[in-house]
Amino acid sequence: MPLAILAAAAVVRPVRLPALAALVAGFLVARRIAPSRSAAWAGAIPVAISLTWGLVPLPTAATDGSSCTEPTAPFATWRLVEAALTLGSIALLAPLVGSGGGELGLRRPGARVGASAVALLVICGPLGLLLGPTVAAPFFGAVGLRLGEPTALVPALLFAVANGTLEEVAYRGSLQAWTKRRCGAPIAVAGQALVFGLAHAAGPDVGGAPIALFVALATSGLVAGVVVERTGSLAIPIAAHVGLDIPLYYGNACRIG
Repeated sequence: MPLAILAAAAVVRPVRLPALAALVAGFLVARRIAPSRSAAWAGAIPVAISLTWGLVPLPTAATDGSSCTEPTAPFATWRLVEAALTLGSIALLAPLVGSGGGELGLRRPGARVGASAVALLVICGPLGLLLGPTVAAPFFGAVGLRLGEPTALVPALLFAVANGTLEEVAYRGSLQAWTKRRCGAPIAVAGQALVFGLAHAAGPDVGGAPIALFVALATSGLVAGVVVERTGSLAIPIAAHVGLDIPLYYGNACRIG
């Protein structure tokens, strides 16, 4: 049920706030009458908070190019607030469901996993900036990036770290880990990937190929979920996500045309 509510909220924006209220109510009821089921409800709440924050309109300066190089650029700080709300909710819910950082994948990775994470971070950022406009064109239209602004890297990193961390900890962390308690790993991994794909493909700025975008992002979410299951760590998904989100900042806050 929590996964179904999240999927509906991801696709139908007007139901996001009621969905969040329903998930909170479901969690409170489950804690009272069926404590073993409360973790699955709790796992959906941080994602619902993130989806609901998406209803808050960005300031005009966030995407008109005027704040591209500002250290506190609205596009970056807006996501930082979302990260604080989402991760803060996980911190509040974790002790209520008897969860710790290890279950959420927030553990120190082994040497091989750590090295892989660093390599992905170093590779994904530059590669994304190089290929991003070409890859994004079918979904968002022609994208020109102002890459000759070295000071833009500061807000770009702020945005990328905030967005990559909040989404991985929410989707591959709390949603996957706490749903797994109730439904098992296959359903938990597939469920979070489905919601992840729907949440991004249903965005108001998506253009001509939402189904293809859904497939691409749901597949990436599925791969990330499997990686977390196998390694027990969010290090690799967070590193790759942060690297790929650097060009996402440029594509929104430093866009030409």
